[in-house]
Amino acid sequence: MQTLYRRGFNLGAISDTSSSKSDPIENWQLGKPVVISDAINPEIPSFASQIEETELLVTAILEGQDCTELFSQPPYQERIESQFLPLGSASNEGDDQEIDMLLYDQQIHPEIVLEDLWMKVSWLSFYEEDASLRFRFSFGVDLEEDVSADADRQLAAAELAEVVFPESKLVSSNKRLIRQIADVTGIKAPTFVERILYFNAPGGGAYLHHDMERGHAGVVYAQVSGKTFWLALPQSELIHEIQLFIEHDVPKLTHLSDTQKSELATLASDPERLEVSLTSFNHDLLISLINESPQFISHLVMAGHSRILSAGDVILLPQIDQSSCCWHTVFCLGDEIGQALSFAIK
Repeated sequence: MQTLYRRGFNLGAISDTSSSKSDPIENWQLGKPVVISDAINPEIPSFASQIEETELLVTAILEGQDCTELFSQPPYQERIESQFLPLGSASNEGDDQEIDMLLYDQQIHPEIVLEDLWMKVSWLSFYEEDASLRFRFSFGVDLEEDVSADADRQLAAAELAEVVFPESKLVSSNKRLIRQIADVTGIKAPTFVERILYFNAPGGGAYLHHDMERGHAGVVYAQVSGKTFWLALPQSELIHEIQLFIEHDVPKLTHLSDTQKSELATLASDPERLEVSLTSFNHDLLISLINESPQFISHLVMAGHSRILSAGDVILLPQIDQSSCCWHTVFCLGDEIGQALSFAIK
């Protein structure tokens, strides 16, 4: 048994096993997660030195070293400047999770080819004791620009990720895995964009969310090191599970007031309002209930929505449409900060 502890909340214990015997193609079409065990294990030794470099980089950032300075030193400087022109960094004072945003242009010497690419280094949460962080690669105005509208810059940002972190090829150049992804998704030649390198730390991890983005079929997440516990299910099923939990279990919860229980019961009785409250991420009582209640975590586990990823495993998260897009939440298992790759499938 392993304890689920995240952002100051003890969320119960789980066994170190999870499985799904359902057909992977059917699961994908229904918006359910697809786990491919040992998908990148054979290739991990080939990238051992790069993985170690990245771990040392993360340690330096956690110790407070400056990101711009770190990426202007070997081994990053030579790799980056072979294809990209560093333009310094920018700071978004309205984003408390941001550590730094490094700016680049893609160039074929001496000409600039594509402009306004970036790598954003940020904390995964606002919780002070959560050391989880991520490196996200994209372009343009963050969270405002329609990234699928500019395929050239989207691919250039993906190339930037591969230059900075060569272990990205564990997914992007993995012919066996690409064939498996093509078989499951029905996409003949999948490409991998909007790339993120994750480090999930003990006591940290992501709350329930989805990665729905126009033009993307889903997400491939590869566990490079460490181990993570997942709850993942389509939005329509999540809404159904929330309704069941509020109806049968919320009345027994002693930490909620009668007023709060009544508010949740009213919300659950109106599926459309419940969906809006869930997808807006601004209903504090609901968000707290589904992310910080051990009883709800247990409810989802008992309903068969849990998965465990060990180093080398991959999980595919579909997002065919809003109703079936795969919501997911992640916990770090054990005492190791785990490295992972998370790429949008296009």
